[in-house]
Amino acid sequence: MSWHLANPALLLGLLGLGIPVIIHLLNRRRAVVVDWGAMMFLELGRRARRKFQLTEILLMAGRMLLLALVALAVMKPFWTERSAAAASKNAGASLAGSDPRDVVLVVDGSASMARKIDPKSTAQDEAVAWASDFVKRLGPGSSVAILAARDRVKPVVAPASFDKTKLVEALTGLLKPRGSSDLPSAVAEAFSLLEKGQNPAREIVLLTDGQRHPWRLDEPGRWKLLRELHQQIEKRQGVSVRLWSVPFGVNAAKPAGADGAVAPLELVRGLVPPGGVITVKTTVANSGPDPLTRTAELLVDGKAVPGKGQAVGPVPSGGKTPLQFQTTILDPGSHLLTVRLAPGDDPLEANDEASRPIDVTAALPVLLVDGEPGLEPLSNETDFLRVALAPTGDDAPQVKATVVKLPEFTAESLKDQSVVILANVDSLDAAQGAAVVTFLNDGGGVLIAPGDRTDVDHFNGAYIQVGTGLMPAILGDWRGEPTSRKAVAHPAPPSFSGAVLAPFGAGESPPLADADLFFYRVLTPATKPPAAAVLARLDNGDPWIVERPFGKGRVIVTAGPLDAEGGTLPVNPDFVPLVHELVYHLADPANSSDEVRPGERIAFPITPLPRPDATTIPVLTPDGATVNASIERAKDETAVGVLPIAEESGIYRVTLPDSRYLYLSVSGDPRESEPEPLSASDTKTLSTGWPLVFETDPARLPSLLLTSGRGGRHPIWRWLVLAALAGLCTEVWLTRRLVRQRGIADMATGD
Repeated sequence: MSWHLANPALLLGLLGLGIPVIIHLLNRRRAVVVDWGAMMFLELGRRARRKFQLTEILLMAGRMLLLALVALAVMKPFWTERSAAAASKNAGASLAGSDPRDVVLVVDGSASMARKIDPKSTAQDEAVAWASDFVKRLGPGSSVAILAARDRVKPVVAPASFDKTKLVEALTGLLKPRGSSDLPSAVAEAFSLLEKGQNPAREIVLLTDGQRHPWRLDEPGRWKLLRELHQQIEKRQGVSVRLWSVPFGVNAAKPAGADGAVAPLELVRGLVPPGGVITVKTTVANSGPDPLTRTAELLVDGKAVPGKGQAVGPVPSGGKTPLQFQTTILDPGSHLLTVRLAPGDDPLEANDEASRPIDVTAALPVLLVDGEPGLEPLSNETDFLRVALAPTGDDAPQVKATVVKLPEFTAESLKDQSVVILANVDSLDAAQGAAVVTFLNDGGGVLIAPGDRTDVDHFNGAYIQVGTGLMPAILGDWRGEPTSRKAVAHPAPPSFSGAVLAPFGAGESPPLADADLFFYRVLTPATKPPAAAVLARLDNGDPWIVERPFGKGRVIVTAGPLDAEGGTLPVNPDFVPLVHELVYHLADPANSSDEVRPGERIAFPITPLPRPDATTIPVLTPDGATVNASIERAKDETAVGVLPIAEESGIYRVTLPDSRYLYLSVSGDPRESEPEPLSASDTKTLSTGWPLVFETDPARLPSLLLTSGRGGRHPIWRWLVLAALAGLCTEVWLTRRLVRQRGIADMATGD
């Protein structure tokens, strides 16, 4: 049993208990005693005098009790049953007789809610059935709002409704679970709805599958803000919102069999030439009780690639196994790669596949800025780079290389380019530097290859210490002499890292290990955020290739030039594939630091251009709905499609004006596929400091709502009012008796 006061602020009314005492003392002080000679013969007996005083004290106590009863009645005290026994006693009881309440039902809409509890139902099915029954049992005057907790909170019924038929229909029409969920955001949204409520009893009920991740325990600051918001609502409106969480499917017996899950796909690069080898990597995990044995297949644009099926397993319970596929795509444009497990007896089919877009470009536009033009063949700083990227006579080059001299390099030169290479450039003037920064902010890639003409002070001063910070490393002193033709270092393939460089370090004798470097600058990787990464080192430990993101693009700096003056690298067998990998890596949109997440804006180029009168372009969202993105036209006659908000994670498909598709990815949280449950310490952390209760049995929750808080109160103020009336009658009787006694005393004294 637990006692409560509906109006605790009125406790100050108990100060009125002192009023009868003060009146009694003041009356005694005003009584004047006059002695005269015959007083001793008329004085009352000692016994009669004590009886008179006792009546006065009883009258004062009665008046104090009367005031106390009135004050307590105004405070409206009540008691509630809080024990498990009381809840069990009321299990299955109707809520129709309880006080009206405002309720917000938060239904977890993440992919894990589609996990099968038995062959015919999922966790979401059980949650919907419970919520529908709960709504039907609520008493008149109760309102209910429904929120779906997904990547972004989706109002299902908001504001709250009193129409039970509408509420049940909304519950049964919930979208299929997918993506991840954000329960803290859902609680914040529920608070805003309950602030508009009218009933004194207000509840938030979270219906989940008991998974740990949606609670975002790694973000304690958000939960602190929610507790503060809860306190503010209580202070402003004088009501306390109670929170309840109940899981579904947790206590059910786990179905026998395996539970396979495909991890997010990894690509060496997201931009490839037609016919280029595409390597797709992923892992398959098994969270089921039995070993997993399935077949995995690779799909391109929804169609299985012939001959690419692979046997998976047996993977033990809790184990993982890697998968790797290779394929080629000949048609330029945007394509969708998918790794899918063959259909099987799987309790959660939502994580049986993973997808990722890839762009196939006909010819990657690359601008080569020559900082040291020569007069003889292959004497220019960019000659070997141009030959490696776009050999003369190649009818279908993978790269469209354009060479400009440094004085001719302008912002106009960067138009329609994907990558720019600054080869032995001494310095950039203000306009050129601003153009490079804008190019990077728009998603372009920059490769800097310093040489003997490079002004170290310019690049270190303007772009490292006080400028934009685009340089991945500080350029240091020379090692070796440009004219010595003597090797001072070699690349160290064992140090190669990352998706681009690591393949060049594989094998017993990688060709790049034999490349001589005649001179290079010592690089000190930048530490200012975002920190630089060393992709490759030399055999003496010095950095050779360093990378750093900038804006939406990336910058790579090499320790030395990429021509014959700097060493034998241009004649190495791996020089051509190395240069190709570097420029495709820099142009890869998947490397953008501006990764789109749910709730953020999606912008994408529209090629070919839409009709002049077109204002929107259709986009198919991950949940299967079609929405229209607005078209924004720029002064340079380009067009961009814009979706103001990405509602959820997954693949968005744009239908371009020529009927081709453009695939866009909005990143979700990969932890959604990990079935880690909330622990006892987790629930203790979440419930500390406010009325958040974790109930493990869904059948008990309605009775707990009935017997907890305001909805299950047993008021006693009515009894206090009756007691006050009885006290008033007693006070009148005592007053009459006291007056009678005083009258007798007056008669006895001759008054």
